[in-house]
Amino acid sequence: MLPHSDDILDILNESPRWIVRIGATVISFILILFLGGTWFIKYPEVLKGAAVVSPDAPTIQVMAKSDGRLMRILVSDGAMVKKGDVLAEMENLSSLDDTRKIEQLLVKGYQFVKNPNTEIVFSGDTLWGGDFQPHVARIEQNYRLYRWLMTDSYYEQKLASIQNQLKAQKKIITVNTQRKSLTESEFRNITAAYQTDQKLLEEGLYSKSEFLKRENEYLEKQRETTGMEEHIIKSQLSVAQLQSEYNSVMFEFETKKRDYLMAIAESVQQLDQTLQAWKYRHLLTAPSDGKLVWLKTLAERQHISANEALFSVLPEQRNYQAIVEIPVRGLGKASVGQKVVLKMDDYPFQEFGTLEGLVVAMTPSENIRHYRLTVALPKGLTSSYHQPFYCKSEMAGTAEVVTQDLRLLERLFYGIRKLFM
Repeated sequence: MLPHSDDILDILNESPRWIVRIGATVISFILILFLGGTWFIKYPEVLKGAAVVSPDAPTIQVMAKSDGRLMRILVSDGAMVKKGDVLAEMENLSSLDDTRKIEQLLVKGYQFVKNPNTEIVFSGDTLWGGDFQPHVARIEQNYRLYRWLMTDSYYEQKLASIQNQLKAQKKIITVNTQRKSLTESEFRNITAAYQTDQKLLEEGLYSKSEFLKRENEYLEKQRETTGMEEHIIKSQLSVAQLQSEYNSVMFEFETKKRDYLMAIAESVQQLDQTLQAWKYRHLLTAPSDGKLVWLKTLAERQHISANEALFSVLPEQRNYQAIVEIPVRGLGKASVGQKVVLKMDDYPFQEFGTLEGLVVAMTPSENIRHYRLTVALPKGLTSSYHQPFYCKSEMAGTAEVVTQDLRLLERLFYGIRKLFM
């Protein structure tokens, strides 16, 4: 191999200047592009915590009031119910069919209490068992006594007889008053004649025997006038006694009538209270409008324990919210109005997407190391992949509160600053 000359070696060792310029330019461009990217590219900073999604109108559970067997299930799982609908019947001495007849009886009973001219019809069936029997029996007994009182002619005839006697006595008083008036006129005439004869006797112009006859006539008419007054007074006393007797009979009638009506009203009210207590103990009813959800597998004749949750009712129209607990570290970065990304455990976010929320309230938590955020869900339970989520009562998951978007350059600066602290 021939040795290189010095000129050739100088040419080989010296790099072309244009290559150096181009290389420096490319490196500078890449560096500027990198710095520009770190300034314009933003990456969100998040606070993570546990989240629970639930409806703002809470799901209401229906629980058994006492131990016993489940006699009838009246509503299927998933059915729409109205507030007060009967869902199931627990074991008892009566039956739900009997209570419907009791309700009809109560309607008639309250109508009768307001207007005694209405009628109450009692069934001949032996349906009044259990707690209802005593109250229904009292209603029927007092109702029949009241009807007998109103239709029986005893008081009517007795009052009519007293009224007839009153009319007769008043007529007697009228007649005696007229006779008394005539007698008083005759007495005044005889008195005038008697006084005249007495003067004539004193003057010696009238015989003693004739005067005695005139005096006897005068005394007889005086006794007759006094007797008429006595008859009138006795007749007035009879009228007063008859009027008192009439009032006593009427008072007795009205008292019995009032007592029967009060007893019926009291028995109707007691029956109503007994029915409500029976429903509370033995019927499971819907607490609100909504969709019925069975909380466990149920079957008729199944034994149920007291306070055991059997159903829940999901309101038809309701919004959802999330309660998020985040650590207090970094809490100063959180504020109302920030975006929240929710990842539900029931729906893996890689497949179903995430829920979007907004912080609407911040309150202290029972745990001093955590803070509670109330998060509204503007889009409801529709995920970022446009898939609906179904929330039976509650859904658990994780939440990421997006506090702020930081540039990559800012994050690099914070990282370098931490190294020197």
